[in-house]
Amino acid sequence: MMNEHLHPHKRSSDDKPPVSAVYVPPRPQENKIKVLVLCATGKVGLNVSYALQRAGYEVYGTTRSDKGGELLSARGVIPVIADYTKRRDLDRALATTGAKHVFMITDFFGAARSSPLKEEIQGVDMVNACVAADCVSVVYSSAADADKFDGRKVRHMAAKPHVEDYLLRSGLHATVIRPAAFFENFDDAANWNPLKKGRLSFLTDCPVKFVSTYDVGKLAAKIFADPAAFSGRVLEAASWTGSVHDAAKALETVSKVPTGGCMAMPRWARWLFLNDLHHMCLYFEKGYPGSGVRVDAFLDLVPDALDAEGWFRFHGRYADGSPIGVSEPCRFR
Repeated sequence: MMNEHLHPHKRSSDDKPPVSAVYVPPRPQENKIKVLVLCATGKVGLNVSYALQRAGYEVYGTTRSDKGGELLSARGVIPVIADYTKRRDLDRALATTGAKHVFMITDFFGAARSSPLKEEIQGVDMVNACVAADCVSVVYSSAADADKFDGRKVRHMAAKPHVEDYLLRSGLHATVIRPAAFFENFDDAANWNPLKKGRLSFLTDCPVKFVSTYDVGKLAAKIFADPAAFSGRVLEAASWTGSVHDAAKALETVSKVPTGGCMAMPRWARWLFLNDLHHMCLYFEKGYPGSGVRVDAFLDLVPDALDAEGWFRFHGRYADGSPIGVSEPCRFR
């Protein structure tokens, strides 16, 4: 349940050449806890930043482009032009913002360019930067059941348990969130799976555990409010279980448009072209053997977490911009 999740990250608004200088617009907010979100314009970071901002935090988010900065500003997030994979930029971002709480993510398919070693090194650098800056707490977005996979076959999981362990031994108030498959993968045009009217596709048709990136942010908000209470914990995150067919029914309910669910490609093609993700899907198709992911446990932490219908309402748009039912108020595209 990768957090590039089910579709390898190929392109994002953060894929432009990095800017070496760290720039933060002067917009201080009194009496608010400062949180720095790394890779804030990525699939995970964008809605996490939004959720933290709505929870009342003063949120700073790293991005490598002015366009990404505009995207963050529209959500009330203060942009920090920095390359979150560079230790020098991390040090500057932490010093400039004064943030003592950090939300971090490592990106196997994108920033690490499909290298487990590079992903681990980047994760260790993030932790070391937080230690050097005397941060109070760090939340790491890993992946559900990250320690249950054979890293030789599911390579995008190989580094995550090592980064988790390094963080948890850092001496910081450290918490690991392990999100299941993201609802956001249902609308992932950058990876050839745009959400279209009347059709929903996914890499498997078996029941899968899902969570929204926004609800990951809501859990992070709860953790940052009381870091000591969550220190040292590894929290699996899933708010709904269902197949692509179940999700299609949910979309149909919200959109009032007849919608069918299907596999994005045959299993033989998945094995041939997406072998890493194929072996992860086999884990799903075997029923999550040995999994520690429980929807009820996550709902104890985030009681109003989105199910499939809720996520389609929250998301609010097809890939072409046309509306799906009624969007949540204050939702930004």
